[in-house]
Amino acid sequence: MASTFSTSLRLELIGDGDQSGIWGQTTNTNLGTLLEQAITGVTNITMLDTTYTLSNYNGVSDESRNAVLVVGGTNTAQRNIVAPLVKKVYIIKNSTTGGYGVQIIGTSGTGVVIPNGTTASVYCDGANFYA
Repeated sequence: MASTFSTSLRLELIGDGDQSGIWGQTTNTNLGTLLEQAITGVTNITMLDTTYTLSNYNGVSDESRNAVLVVGGTNTAQRNIVAPLVKKVYIIKNSTTGGYGVQIIGTSGTGVVIPNGTTASVYCDGANFYA
């Protein structure tokens, strides 16, 4: 059975009998890097007055796996941060200048607006975001 990736955190799920002699490397990446990033990771996002799509990769570090998103940059209107539609919790700090909120949203469904200068806890149920 070939390796696959988990839905929400995109951790590599090693197939039975795969990676003989090297499975420890994948396990260490899953536990020591990716899972830790999902629980304690903080990343800085710089808005460029347009929609920002979080990076989202299987088996390697990315923006969307982090627990905390610190959003900076300058906006002249409310802008969106597009995140994967998977079950996930985020803490988002809107530190942008310009006085506008940022909305975390998926490619469909409803989002949550985080007002300028505030921090909010949000979660996705796989279809929509909620505060």
